[in-house]
Amino acid sequence: MQRLATDWRKYALGTVMVLAMMLGGGAASGLWTDSALEAIILLVSASVLADQNGEPIDKRVVWLVGAVSFVVLLQLIPLPTLLSEAVRPDLLVRTSDGRLGFSPISTDLGRTLGCLLYVSALAFLFLAMLRIRGECLHGLLPFFLTGVALNLVVAAIQYGASSRVEIATALPFTVTAGVFANRNHLASLLYASLPFLIYLATFRGKGILAGIAMLCVLLILLAAGSRAGALIGIAVMVLSTLFLSLRSRVGLGAIAGLVASLGVYAMGSWTLLETRGIEDLSRMQMALTTLEGIADNWFLGVGFGTFARAYPIYQDTSEIFRSYVNHAHNDFLELAFEGGLLSAGLLLTYIALVVWQVASVRYNLFQKAAALSILFILVHSVVDYPLRTLAVAVPFIYFNALLFHLGIRPKDRKSVRRVRVRHNGREIQVPIEAP
Repeated sequence: MQRLATDWRKYALGTVMVLAMMLGGGAASGLWTDSALEAIILLVSASVLADQNGEPIDKRVVWLVGAVSFVVLLQLIPLPTLLSEAVRPDLLVRTSDGRLGFSPISTDLGRTLGCLLYVSALAFLFLAMLRIRGECLHGLLPFFLTGVALNLVVAAIQYGASSRVEIATALPFTVTAGVFANRNHLASLLYASLPFLIYLATFRGKGILAGIAMLCVLLILLAAGSRAGALIGIAVMVLSTLFLSLRSRVGLGAIAGLVASLGVYAMGSWTLLETRGIEDLSRMQMALTTLEGIADNWFLGVGFGTFARAYPIYQDTSEIFRSYVNHAHNDFLELAFEGGLLSAGLLLTYIALVVWQVASVRYNLFQKAAALSILFILVHSVVDYPLRTLAVAVPFIYFNALLFHLGIRPKDRKSVRRVRVRHNGREIQVPIEAP
């Protein structure tokens, strides 16, 4: 009965992940699809967390999740206006008419409340994934790959058509790449799948299927024309191959195939960069302007979700571009601008925890693949904002759950069992980690 209940949780969480990857690709705020997904995530996650027989959760993770939720909630609590008057520029201060008044930190309560719901849904999902058994969390990988495959199919239809295919009526945002509104966010999801595909090809005996999937991912990345995706895609292949494949006793043919794929993809990416260029002066200027805003609001921030409202205050007339600046295209800078000192501190704490955890799971190759996916999405966040879409944020939460789950990693190298199998006509040893 316990196994049946746990399996139900796996399928429920897996279904939520696929739904998010198919409906959560919008980049704008206030979409009804995001609101519906957040409600579903909260409902399913609460059902999982209500079971008292779940796995224990790392206390460090609980404290971090609680701190993140508190920092967002704090911006909605009325504080003395004198505090904001002392640390903010005049244009962002609500006047108190000489009286001791109270006002929240956020300059736009509606936007910050939306961010609180977004963060709460992801926090509950993270804790719910950490509560299920390790083998069930491992079993969510097919759901993630299903979401990737569905995006690949839609993207192949779009890029294979003689004219550009866009879907403007089915969802509250225009679908332009896969089921995403932004091709760079599609690229972020696709290259995050590559470490897992390499893992399946080299350690789980799925070489043919995983190889075909990798080829499709790389072709769609090039077809999407994402500059960041093309650059990071090369890094994904190189680091994943070195980090995973070269530590295993796979045949020379498999290594040669991966290297050949990398070479072909690198040539295609180089051609793409030659035709499009790699410089983006507008994003550099946005980063510099955001840094100016951080310098003026480093203590409190301007409020989560209020970047578009506060950013124009610091814009120079020469920085007015044809496109509307809705994000800094650097999530680290944007979080520091919106959340101030506390937000920047929590971000550094999270990165430190990830580094510590990677060092402690170095003998679990499945968790190392998850760590690589986390790394590449964070790298992409330096030049974009992929985690602002649920279609990327939900898989990112899954990768973190894999990395921090207490029941999925071996304690040390001696706990990694090796079994002998036959591969390409010869006998090799393959490491088997805890599921």
